[in-house]
Amino acid sequence: MKKALLLGLALSFGLFAGAQQRNLRSVSKAEIRPADQGLNQLTETALQNTIPGGELINRSGDLLKTSVSSSSNVYGIFSYEQTVVSSSPETGHAFFGNRAGGSMGATGNDIKVAWGMHNSTSWSNMVINPTTGFNFRYPSTVVYNPAGNTAPENMVAIISGPYTDAGGWKGQFYGSAKLNGQGQNIVYTDNEPNIYINHLNIGLSVTNQGNVHVASQRLDGTSASYVSNGWEVMNGAYNAETGQVDWDASKVIVKPDLLEDGRIDASSLVFSPDGSVGYLLGTAVDADPDYSPYGLEWPVVYKTTDHGATWEKTEAFDFSQINIFREYLYPTRADLDVVIPRWYNKWVGGNRNNGATVDINGNLHIAGIVRSTNSIHPDSLSYFYTAEPSLMFDVFMNGDGTWNAIFVDTIRTAVVDDTNPFGMGWDQRIQMSRTADGSKVFVTWADTDPVTWGGIFETNLQPDVYSWGWDVTKNLHTLPVNFTTMTEYWGENFWMHAGEEVIKEATYYNIPVSTSIPGATQDNPLVHQYFAGIGFDEAEFVIMNSETQPAPVRTIAVSQNFPNPFNGTSEVKVELPQSAVVAVEVFNLLGQKVYESSKGRMAAGVHTLTINAAGLKSGIYSYVISAGNERVSRKMIVK
Repeated sequence: MKKALLLGLALSFGLFAGAQQRNLRSVSKAEIRPADQGLNQLTETALQNTIPGGELINRSGDLLKTSVSSSSNVYGIFSYEQTVVSSSPETGHAFFGNRAGGSMGATGNDIKVAWGMHNSTSWSNMVINPTTGFNFRYPSTVVYNPAGNTAPENMVAIISGPYTDAGGWKGQFYGSAKLNGQGQNIVYTDNEPNIYINHLNIGLSVTNQGNVHVASQRLDGTSASYVSNGWEVMNGAYNAETGQVDWDASKVIVKPDLLEDGRIDASSLVFSPDGSVGYLLGTAVDADPDYSPYGLEWPVVYKTTDHGATWEKTEAFDFSQINIFREYLYPTRADLDVVIPRWYNKWVGGNRNNGATVDINGNLHIAGIVRSTNSIHPDSLSYFYTAEPSLMFDVFMNGDGTWNAIFVDTIRTAVVDDTNPFGMGWDQRIQMSRTADGSKVFVTWADTDPVTWGGIFETNLQPDVYSWGWDVTKNLHTLPVNFTTMTEYWGENFWMHAGEEVIKEATYYNIPVSTSIPGATQDNPLVHQYFAGIGFDEAEFVIMNSETQPAPVRTIAVSQNFPNPFNGTSEVKVELPQSAVVAVEVFNLLGQKVYESSKGRMAAGVHTLTINAAGLKSGIYSYVISAGNERVSRKMIVK
């Protein structure tokens, strides 16, 4: 999609409601998107091969995009729940699997699997054809490398998803085939009579030990009237003797007790590196008031410790007790001392989801946008602060039944809705990856930076690739980095996918990433590119995460400013144990200093300092009180 075309589209969009009014009075009611949005498309296009794989598109420094496959339309790769990109960290190979068609070969009913060294322009591919009369749809693909193997042709592609016949949605498929095309073994099962949609493609993965897992969310009924009816999990294991995956005959049913007709959004299935623990999760309103004390969307999480055979719901936790949410998010209008976080997966347009992974300690991480609830009254929980920044967090388990969170970055633009000429909306496509041992986790997303585009975009029409990393063993994280701004790939990173495991070279951690070049509309063919060079060097993990550490002992005491929120002026009390030079600094969410006041040397004792916000826009700020060699930071809200 050309920049000029998108520039024209951007100018036709209205301004995001209330974006210039940053105060607690600017609220808006979110609209509920359909649970099956985009999941019932049966669009067909079957174009034949005209271009071989491995085309070098461009290079900027260490960034390299290579065309590796194509699709008949966007529906084959648009869902986050699909596994599209995978890797073999021990050999340095990356893999891309998709429903095929378009200019690079096969038809829109086939699955193509492409592979190559992650930093190479030379890629190979193989095509898996369905049984005659059947059509692959929304496939997930992952590649397993048997222990000790280094030859790509002996690696095994594992696939799953839904399939159709002439009458529409037929059932589910799952199976495997070697990359040399041998040993193909695909199983087809019919949907039950009452099933509307049951796409077996959520979180397809294979552990280091060869255990395979994939899930589906079933919608019972018809397109006109349906209800969510929990998840199904399929488990399997690689058989070294046959070179195929042996699948369990029965599916494991996981049916949480949920309100709102059982609706589940943002489903994920993730396992630890050794496969000893796994998590099945989504955002939903749990019927248990201990699990969802405010009656709104929070993560509903099930855990397995027996390779997916049984699942137990994790302990209830009140996410409003996480301190970082109290510091970064807005309080409710009903009670300014209460901050209620909310995952807005079902409310915001596009195909919003959360990233998820499991770290070296077996703890679940969920990366996503968390917003503030405007009110604690049940009749107005769907209202949110229009002026509040969209903040992204990594929300993670501590291992003792409690949770914590770390701030990742501010989301800069709003979701592109489905009224744009392309025909389908998209958001920031937040996804998570990790090192092979789980010691480092990464969040990767695609967003438009209005600053570099001169402020002309309020929606995510020109996405760049961003990423952020966290070493959970050393508690050090990187800065969030925009890898593509001002490069040849600036603003042209659509339908991004990130692989589960990174590829390490010396001290650099390469995140497997793919992006796509859309056609004019959602129904036109598009080309998929593997994107090498996204990642971090060991030396970039330098920022200590104070949110998960005990607060250090202070020799000065600093109060929360009062009033807060405020406009005009606010006061802060500072207690000095001894005489010191004192200063006040205020920073915005981008880390820019927007206010400074030197108080000079002050005597030991309690002092009242004034912060003047007359020149500040409404929003969240950090104020820092420095006294001698000490600095204490607090959050404040200007309205």
